[in-house]
Amino acid sequence: MVRRLVLAALALLVSTSPNTAAAQVFPLAPNDGSSGQSWSFDFAGQMAQPIGAFRTQVDRAWGVGGSARYHFRSISPLGIRVDGAWFNYGNENKRVPLSPTVNRVFVDMHTMNDFAVLSVGPELAATRGLIRPYVYAFAGYSYFYTESSADGTDGEGTFASTTNFDDGGWASGYGGGLRLPLRFRSVEAAFDAGARLTRNGTRTYLRRGDIIDQPDGSLQFNQRTSAVDFWQYHLGVSFSPRRR
Repeated sequence: MVRRLVLAALALLVSTSPNTAAAQVFPLAPNDGSSGQSWSFDFAGQMAQPIGAFRTQVDRAWGVGGSARYHFRSISPLGIRVDGAWFNYGNENKRVPLSPTVNRVFVDMHTMNDFAVLSVGPELAATRGLIRPYVYAFAGYSYFYTESSADGTDGEGTFASTTNFDDGGWASGYGGGLRLPLRFRSVEAAFDAGARLTRNGTRTYLRRGDIIDQPDGSLQFNQRTSAVDFWQYHLGVSFSPRRR
């Protein structure tokens, strides 16, 4: 699916001309002939759909993400982008004693299974037109972790937390999408929708229920090891401060 999206985006990039009427209506930056660069920022809700061996362990994950993009006007539409995203794929809540000795005081214990991805890579994007496709490749780091926290019962919030288990390493992939531009007084904005394939290699991780409390107070971890590749889908907004 992403491969087809990339090919379609490349075709649109080739066919997009900066001299069209649509380009004059929706310029990404002031068309004054000056040299310079352009910063743009993206924020989006995200969903990760596991594939392969990871799909047998996790249904899907939900999260948020953002990116910062830097395009030199002299070599537009080529630029570089930095992406970051965080996902949650499991939660567990328990009401437990504060400690074996302070066993008449109870707290709410919350355990979360999460992962985060940070990456950087080149982007090729149409900077003019009513529909602006883009494609990109990336490499970076992904981090899988399980964290437990204790919350007070009277709204005090979290007063203690610990990372129970973690594993991280190299991540890479490619993606693409479409931006539909909007016009505002001080910024150039657009709706942004896209997808990317993220490959992480083999990771060891925990799912919901994989931490088992032992009678002696120790913890048993039912670790899972597999390739953890997934699609990332996003829907959000993109904006760039308008230069004067």
